[in-house]
Amino acid sequence: MARVANIIVFVLTIIVFLSTRVSPEKFWVAGFLALSIPVFLFLNVVLLIFYLIRNKIWFLFPLIALLFGYKYVLSSFSINLGQESEADAFSVLNYNVRVFNSYAYLQNVNDTGKSMIRWISDSNADVKCLQEFYNEDSSNVYDTFTKLRKGSQYHSYIQPSLINSKGAQFGLAIFSKFPIVACGEVHLKDDRQQHAIYVDLMIQQDTIRVYNVHLQSMSIDENKIGNIDGDMDRVRENYLTIARKLKHGFINRARQIDNLLTHIKQSPHRVIVCGDLNDIPYSYTYATLKKYLYNAFEEAGNGLGFSYNGKLFFLRIDNQFYSDGLEAKDFQTHREIPYSDHYPVKAFYTIEEKN
Repeated sequence: MARVANIIVFVLTIIVFLSTRVSPEKFWVAGFLALSIPVFLFLNVVLLIFYLIRNKIWFLFPLIALLFGYKYVLSSFSINLGQESEADAFSVLNYNVRVFNSYAYLQNVNDTGKSMIRWISDSNADVKCLQEFYNEDSSNVYDTFTKLRKGSQYHSYIQPSLINSKGAQFGLAIFSKFPIVACGEVHLKDDRQQHAIYVDLMIQQDTIRVYNVHLQSMSIDENKIGNIDGDMDRVRENYLTIARKLKHGFINRARQIDNLLTHIKQSPHRVIVCGDLNDIPYSYTYATLKKYLYNAFEEAGNGLGFSYNGKLFFLRIDNQFYSDGLEAKDFQTHREIPYSDHYPVKAFYTIEEKN
Protein backbone atom coordinates (compact mmCIF):
# COMPACT_ATOMS: atom_id res chain seq x y z
CA MET A 1 0.00 0.00 0.00
CA ALA A 2 2.82 2.39 0.86
CA ARG A 3 4.43 1.72 -2.51
CA VAL A 4 1.21 2.50 -4.34
CA ALA A 5 0.86 5.76 -2.39
CA ASN A 6 4.47 6.59 -3.23
CA ILE A 7 3.81 6.18 -6.96
CA ILE A 8 0.58 8.20 -6.76
CA VAL A 9 2.35 11.05 -4.95
CA PHE A 10 5.15 10.94 -7.54
CA VAL A 11 2.75 11.19 -10.50
CA LEU A 12 0.70 13.95 -8.89
CA THR A 13 3.89 15.84 -8.00
CA ILE A 14 5.04 15.88 -11.63
CA ILE A 15 1.58 17.05 -12.72
CA VAL A 16 1.47 19.98 -10.28
CA PHE A 17 5.06 20.95 -11.15
CA LEU A 18 4.16 21.05 -14.84
CA SER A 19 1.03 23.10 -14.13
CA THR A 20 3.06 26.33 -13.90
CA ARG A 21 3.86 25.96 -17.59
CA VAL A 22 0.19 26.00 -18.55
CA SER A 23 -1.56 29.35 -18.93
CA PRO A 24 -4.69 29.54 -16.74
CA GLU A 25 -6.22 31.56 -19.56
CA LYS A 26 -6.31 28.32 -21.55
CA PHE A 27 -6.84 25.89 -18.64
CA TRP A 28 -7.81 27.64 -15.41
CA VAL A 29 -7.48 24.47 -13.30
CA ALA A 30 -3.70 24.80 -13.70
CA GLY A 31 -3.77 27.83 -11.42
CA PHE A 32 -5.26 25.81 -8.57
CA LEU A 33 -2.91 22.87 -9.16
CA ALA A 34 0.10 25.18 -8.84
CA LEU A 35 -1.08 26.33 -5.41
CA SER A 36 -0.51 22.80 -4.10
CA ILE A 37 3.21 22.75 -4.97
CA PRO A 38 4.38 23.47 -1.36
CA VAL A 39 2.25 20.56 -0.12
CA PHE A 40 3.83 18.14 -2.60
CA LEU A 41 7.31 19.42 -1.85
CA PHE A 42 6.70 18.64 1.82
CA LEU A 43 5.22 15.20 1.07
CA ASN A 44 8.23 14.23 -1.02
CA VAL A 45 10.67 15.35 1.66
CA VAL A 46 8.80 13.21 4.19
CA LEU A 47 8.79 10.21 1.84
CA LEU A 48 12.48 10.65 1.05
CA ILE A 49 13.42 10.64 4.73
CA PHE A 50 11.07 7.70 5.42
CA TYR A 51 12.57 5.44 2.73
CA LEU A 52 16.16 6.45 3.47
CA ILE A 53 15.69 5.52 7.13
CA ARG A 54 14.20 2.19 6.10
CA ASN A 55 16.94 1.71 3.49
CA LYS A 56 14.41 1.13 0.70
CA ILE A 57 15.09 1.72 -3.00
CA TRP A 58 11.74 3.52 -3.18
CA PHE A 59 13.53 6.67 -1.98
CA LEU A 60 14.37 7.22 -5.66
CA PHE A 61 10.81 8.36 -6.45
CA PRO A 62 10.69 11.32 -4.03
CA LEU A 63 14.35 12.09 -4.81
CA ILE A 64 13.64 12.32 -8.54
CA ALA A 65 10.55 14.41 -7.85
CA LEU A 66 12.51 16.86 -5.70
CA LEU A 67 15.29 17.09 -8.29
CA PHE A 68 12.68 17.76 -10.95
CA GLY A 69 11.17 20.52 -8.83
CA TYR A 70 14.38 21.96 -7.36
CA LYS A 71 13.56 25.41 -8.80
CA TYR A 72 10.49 25.58 -6.57
CA VAL A 73 12.67 24.92 -3.55
CA LEU A 74 15.01 27.72 -4.63
CA SER A 75 12.10 30.11 -5.09
CA SER A 76 10.85 29.31 -1.58
CA PHE A 77 14.03 29.82 0.39
CA SER A 78 17.17 31.70 -0.55
CA ILE A 79 20.66 31.69 0.96
CA ASN A 80 23.19 34.17 -0.37
CA LEU A 81 25.60 34.80 2.49
CA GLY A 82 28.47 37.18 2.06
CA GLN A 83 26.75 39.30 -0.58
CA GLU A 84 27.81 42.93 -0.35
CA SER A 85 26.72 45.91 -2.39
CA GLU A 86 29.56 47.24 -4.50
CA ALA A 87 30.52 50.89 -4.67
CA ASP A 88 29.11 51.29 -8.17
CA ALA A 89 25.86 49.45 -7.42
CA PHE A 90 22.58 51.31 -7.79
CA SER A 91 19.49 50.56 -5.73
CA VAL A 92 15.86 50.01 -6.75
CA LEU A 93 13.02 50.22 -4.23
CA ASN A 94 9.68 48.55 -4.91
CA TYR A 95 6.67 49.28 -2.68
CA ASN A 96 2.88 48.87 -2.88
CA VAL A 97 1.85 51.87 -0.79
CA ARG A 98 -1.93 51.19 -0.60
CA VAL A 99 -2.69 54.81 -1.61
CA PHE A 100 -0.77 55.89 1.49
CA ASN A 101 -3.67 54.71 3.67
CA SER A 102 -5.90 57.52 2.39
CA TYR A 103 -8.95 55.23 2.13
CA ALA A 104 -11.79 56.25 4.46
CA TYR A 105 -11.68 52.94 6.34
CA LEU A 106 -7.99 53.54 7.06
CA GLN A 107 -8.37 57.08 8.34
CA ASN A 108 -7.83 55.86 11.89
CA VAL A 109 -4.29 54.98 10.82
CA ASN A 110 -3.73 58.26 9.01
CA ASP A 111 -0.46 58.78 10.86
CA THR A 112 0.91 55.65 9.19
CA GLY A 113 0.27 57.32 5.85
CA LYS A 114 2.43 60.24 6.93
CA SER A 115 5.06 57.85 8.24
CA MET A 116 5.05 55.91 4.99
CA ILE A 117 5.51 59.02 2.87
CA ARG A 118 8.29 60.20 5.18
CA TRP A 119 10.06 56.83 5.04
CA ILE A 120 9.97 56.71 1.24
CA SER A 121 11.15 60.31 1.03
CA ASP A 122 14.02 59.62 3.43
CA SER A 123 15.04 56.45 1.58
CA ASN A 124 18.21 56.95 -0.41
CA ALA A 125 17.21 54.44 -3.11
CA ASP A 126 18.28 55.58 -6.56
CA VAL A 127 15.04 54.38 -8.17
CA LYS A 128 11.65 54.09 -6.43
CA CYS A 129 8.80 52.13 -8.03
CA LEU A 130 5.46 52.61 -6.27
CA GLN A 131 2.19 50.76 -6.86
CA GLU A 132 -1.21 52.07 -5.73
CA PHE A 133 0.37 55.51 -5.75
CA TYR A 134 -1.80 58.43 -4.66
CA ASN A 135 -1.26 62.14 -5.16
CA GLU A 136 -3.53 65.01 -4.18
CA ASP A 137 -1.98 68.39 -4.89
CA SER A 138 -4.39 70.30 -2.63
CA SER A 139 -3.63 68.13 0.43
CA ASN A 140 -0.93 68.94 2.95
CA VAL A 141 -0.55 65.23 3.65
CA TYR A 142 -1.01 63.59 0.25
CA ASP A 143 0.81 66.02 -2.04
CA THR A 144 3.17 63.09 -2.52
CA PHE A 145 4.43 64.09 -5.95
CA THR A 146 6.10 67.18 -4.47
CA LYS A 147 7.29 65.40 -1.34
CA LEU A 148 8.91 62.49 -3.17
CA ARG A 149 10.54 64.55 -5.90
CA LYS A 150 12.43 66.36 -3.12
CA GLY A 151 12.88 69.50 -5.15
CA SER A 152 14.88 68.45 -8.18
CA GLN A 153 16.65 65.46 -6.60
CA TYR A 154 14.37 62.96 -8.36
CA HIS A 155 13.04 62.80 -11.87
CA SER A 156 9.58 61.23 -12.08
CA TYR A 157 7.03 59.55 -14.27
CA ILE A 158 3.48 59.06 -13.04
CA GLN A 159 0.71 57.35 -14.99
CA PRO A 160 -2.65 57.44 -13.20
CA SER A 161 -5.23 54.76 -13.83
CA LEU A 162 -7.89 56.94 -12.23
CA ILE A 163 -8.39 60.63 -11.42
CA ASN A 164 -11.18 61.37 -8.95
CA SER A 165 -13.47 64.39 -8.62
CA LYS A 166 -10.88 66.19 -6.48
CA GLY A 167 -8.24 65.76 -9.15
CA ALA A 168 -6.35 63.22 -7.04
CA GLN A 169 -4.35 60.65 -9.02
CA PHE A 170 -4.28 56.89 -8.43
CA GLY A 171 -1.86 54.64 -10.26
CA LEU A 172 1.80 53.85 -10.76
CA ALA A 173 4.82 56.07 -10.21
CA ILE A 174 8.57 55.89 -10.72
CA PHE A 175 11.03 58.32 -9.11
CA SER A 176 14.65 58.27 -10.23
CA LYS A 177 17.89 60.06 -9.40
CA PHE A 178 19.00 59.14 -12.90
CA PRO A 179 17.83 61.10 -15.96
CA ILE A 180 14.75 59.70 -17.70
CA VAL A 181 15.45 59.58 -21.44
CA ALA A 182 12.18 57.89 -22.42
CA CYS A 183 9.01 56.61 -20.76
CA GLY A 184 5.74 54.93 -21.62
CA GLU A 185 2.78 52.82 -20.60
CA VAL A 186 2.01 49.16 -21.30
CA HIS A 187 -1.67 48.26 -21.53
CA LEU A 188 -2.15 44.82 -19.98
CA LYS A 189 -5.92 44.56 -20.53
CA ASP A 190 -8.82 46.56 -21.95
CA ASP A 191 -9.29 48.83 -18.91
CA ARG A 192 -6.52 50.85 -17.27
CA GLN A 193 -6.85 49.51 -13.74
CA GLN A 194 -4.12 46.97 -14.43
CA HIS A 195 -1.24 48.38 -16.40
CA ALA A 196 2.50 48.83 -16.36
CA ILE A 197 4.77 51.77 -16.96
CA TYR A 198 8.45 51.97 -17.86
CA VAL A 199 11.26 54.49 -17.90
CA ASP A 200 14.58 54.34 -19.73
CA LEU A 201 17.27 55.60 -17.36
CA MET A 202 20.75 56.80 -18.15
CA ILE A 203 22.89 54.94 -15.61
CA GLN A 204 26.69 54.91 -15.76
CA GLN A 205 26.78 55.73 -19.48
CA ASP A 206 24.30 52.94 -20.17
CA THR A 207 20.54 52.86 -20.65
CA ILE A 208 18.48 50.61 -18.39
CA ARG A 209 14.73 50.14 -18.78
CA VAL A 210 12.81 49.85 -15.50
CA TYR A 211 9.24 48.53 -15.51
CA ASN A 212 6.75 49.12 -12.71
CA VAL A 213 3.78 46.74 -12.81
CA HIS A 214 0.70 45.97 -10.73
CA LEU A 215 -1.15 42.84 -11.83
CA GLN A 216 -4.73 41.82 -11.14
CA SER A 217 -5.46 41.72 -7.43
CA MET A 218 -6.69 38.53 -5.77
CA SER A 219 -9.49 40.66 -4.22
CA ILE A 220 -9.88 38.18 -1.38
CA ASP A 221 -11.07 39.25 2.06
CA GLU A 222 -8.53 37.41 4.18
CA ASN A 223 -10.75 37.81 7.24
CA LYS A 224 -13.21 35.35 5.69
CA ILE A 225 -10.60 32.63 5.25
CA GLY A 226 -11.05 30.10 8.02
CA ASN A 227 -13.98 32.06 9.45
CA ILE A 228 -16.29 29.18 10.39
CA ASP A 229 -19.25 30.35 12.44
CA GLY A 230 -21.24 27.12 12.40
CA ASP A 231 -23.42 28.09 9.43
CA MET A 232 -22.20 25.59 6.84
CA ASP A 233 -24.15 27.24 4.02
CA ARG A 234 -22.33 30.53 4.66
CA VAL A 235 -19.00 28.75 4.99
CA ARG A 236 -19.58 26.97 1.68
CA GLU A 237 -20.58 30.21 -0.02
CA ASN A 238 -17.48 31.98 1.38
CA TYR A 239 -15.15 29.40 -0.08
CA LEU A 240 -17.00 29.25 -3.40
CA THR A 241 -16.64 33.03 -3.64
CA ILE A 242 -12.92 32.78 -2.87
CA ALA A 243 -12.53 30.05 -5.50
CA ARG A 244 -14.29 32.17 -8.13
CA LYS A 245 -12.07 35.17 -7.34
CA LEU A 246 -8.95 33.00 -7.52
CA LYS A 247 -10.03 31.62 -10.90
CA HIS A 248 -10.74 35.13 -12.20
CA GLY A 249 -7.34 36.31 -10.97
CA PHE A 250 -5.43 33.37 -12.46
CA ILE A 251 -6.94 33.98 -15.89
CA ASN A 252 -6.45 37.75 -15.88
CA ARG A 253 -2.87 37.68 -14.60
CA ALA A 254 -1.96 35.09 -17.23
CA ARG A 255 -3.19 37.41 -19.98
CA GLN A 256 -1.50 40.42 -18.39
CA ILE A 257 1.90 38.77 -17.94
CA ASP A 258 1.86 37.51 -21.52
CA ASN A 259 1.21 41.06 -22.75
CA LEU A 260 3.94 42.45 -20.52
CA LEU A 261 6.45 39.84 -21.64
CA THR A 262 5.78 40.68 -25.28
CA HIS A 263 6.74 44.29 -24.52
CA ILE A 264 9.81 43.25 -22.50
CA LYS A 265 11.11 41.10 -25.36
CA GLN A 266 11.01 44.15 -27.63
CA SER A 267 13.06 46.30 -25.27
CA PRO A 268 16.28 47.59 -26.85
CA HIS A 269 17.81 47.85 -23.37
CA ARG A 270 18.52 45.65 -20.37
CA VAL A 271 15.52 45.56 -18.09
CA ILE A 272 14.47 45.49 -14.45
CA VAL A 273 10.86 44.54 -13.72
CA CYS A 274 9.47 45.69 -10.37
CA GLY A 275 6.03 45.23 -9.01
CA ASP A 276 3.23 43.63 -7.11
CA LEU A 277 2.51 40.45 -9.10
CA ASN A 278 -0.33 39.36 -6.80
CA ASP A 279 0.93 35.85 -7.47
CA ILE A 280 3.19 33.52 -5.53
CA PRO A 281 6.40 31.89 -6.82
CA TYR A 282 4.40 28.74 -7.68
CA SER A 283 2.40 30.30 -10.50
CA TYR A 284 2.30 30.73 -14.25
CA THR A 285 2.97 34.45 -13.75
CA TYR A 286 6.23 33.88 -11.88
CA ALA A 287 7.34 30.94 -14.03
CA THR A 288 6.77 32.94 -17.23
CA LEU A 289 9.02 35.78 -16.09
CA LYS A 290 11.63 33.29 -14.84
CA LYS A 291 11.94 31.82 -18.35
CA TYR A 292 13.60 35.02 -19.52
CA LEU A 293 14.68 36.93 -16.41
CA TYR A 294 16.45 36.39 -13.09
CA ASN A 295 14.66 36.95 -9.79
CA ALA A 296 16.55 39.30 -7.47
CA PHE A 297 15.39 37.57 -4.28
CA GLU A 298 16.54 34.17 -5.51
CA GLU A 299 19.89 35.52 -6.70
CA ALA A 300 20.76 37.85 -3.83
CA GLY A 301 18.24 37.50 -1.00
CA ASN A 302 18.17 35.48 2.19
CA GLY A 303 15.47 33.58 4.05
CA LEU A 304 11.86 33.33 2.95
CA GLY A 305 11.32 36.89 1.72
CA PHE A 306 7.63 37.09 2.64
CA SER A 307 6.41 40.49 1.44
CA TYR A 308 2.72 40.59 2.39
CA ASN A 309 1.78 42.32 5.63
CA GLY A 310 -1.44 40.63 6.69
CA LYS A 311 -2.99 37.41 7.96
CA LEU A 312 -1.67 35.64 4.87
CA PHE A 313 1.84 36.61 5.98
CA PHE A 314 3.49 33.71 4.12
CA LEU A 315 3.00 35.29 0.68
CA ARG A 316 5.91 36.59 -1.43
CA ILE A 317 4.13 38.56 -4.12
CA ASP A 318 6.35 41.66 -4.47
CA ASN A 319 9.28 41.02 -6.78
CA GLN A 320 12.10 42.35 -8.87
CA PHE A 321 13.29 40.54 -12.00
CA TYR A 322 16.19 41.51 -14.23
CA SER A 323 17.79 40.55 -17.51
CA ASP A 324 21.26 39.46 -18.61
CA GLY A 325 23.85 42.21 -18.39
CA LEU A 326 22.82 43.11 -14.85
CA GLU A 327 23.71 41.41 -11.58
CA ALA A 328 21.81 41.58 -8.29
CA LYS A 329 24.28 42.11 -5.44
CA ASP A 330 21.87 42.32 -2.52
CA PHE A 331 18.14 42.03 -1.87
CA GLN A 332 16.30 43.27 1.22
CA THR A 333 12.73 42.85 2.44
CA HIS A 334 12.00 45.68 4.88
CA ARG A 335 9.72 43.87 7.29
CA GLU A 336 10.44 46.56 9.89
CA ILE A 337 8.28 48.95 7.83
CA PRO A 338 4.64 48.01 8.68
CA TYR A 339 2.73 50.96 7.25
CA SER A 340 1.13 49.28 4.21
CA ASP A 341 -0.30 45.81 3.60
CA HIS A 342 2.94 45.14 1.71
CA TYR A 343 6.53 45.42 2.85
CA PRO A 344 8.94 47.41 0.69
CA VAL A 345 11.68 45.45 -1.06
CA LYS A 346 14.96 46.82 -2.34
CA ALA A 347 17.68 45.38 -4.55
CA PHE A 348 21.16 46.56 -5.50
CA TYR A 349 22.42 46.03 -9.05
CA THR A 350 25.65 46.37 -10.97
CA ILE A 351 25.93 46.69 -14.74
CA GLU A 352 28.12 44.15 -16.48
CA GLU A 353 30.33 45.29 -19.30
CA LYS A 354 29.12 44.46 -22.76
CA ASN A 355 31.29 42.04 -24.73
